[in-house]
Amino acid sequence: MTRKVLLRYSTQKATEPILASVIKKTEILPNILYAELSTKGGEILLSIDAPDKEVDKTIALFKQKGVEVQEIKRAIELDRDSCFDCGACLSLCPTGALYMTDDKSVELEENKCIYCELCVPSCPVRALKLSKF
Repeated sequence: MTRKVLLRYSTQKATEPILASVIKKTEILPNILYAELSTKGGEILLSIDAPDKEVDKTIALFKQKGVEVQEIKRAIELDRDSCFDCGACLSLCPTGALYMTDDKSVELEENKCIYCELCVPSCPVRALKLSKF
C-alpha cells in the first residue's frame, strides 16, 4: 500500500544525511514527491510503497532521528460526473498528476499528486476537491 509522509527537518537536522541513512537501514525506496530543504531546515514529501508494518518502522526511525513526521491523509478527488474535460486544471498541476488521455478526458494519477491544491479553484464546475480523512 502506498502511503504519503511529510518530513519536517529542523535547522539542526537539515545537515544530517537522515533520509539516506533510513533508506540504507530499511532498504525501502521512497519516491520524493516534493522537497524544499536547506541548512535552515525544510520539508520532504515522500510516497512510500511498502507493507504497512514496514512503513510504520520507517516512520519510527525518522522520529528516532529527530525528524518531525506527519502522515498525509488527504487526497484530491476528481468527480467524473461533474467534470466536462475542459482542461483548465492541467497547466497548473506541477507534477502532471492531472493529465489528458488519448480520448481527451481529464484523469488524475493520485500517486503523483503533492496536494498543492492549485487545481481546485481552477475548475469552473468544482469537479476537483480536497478530501481529508
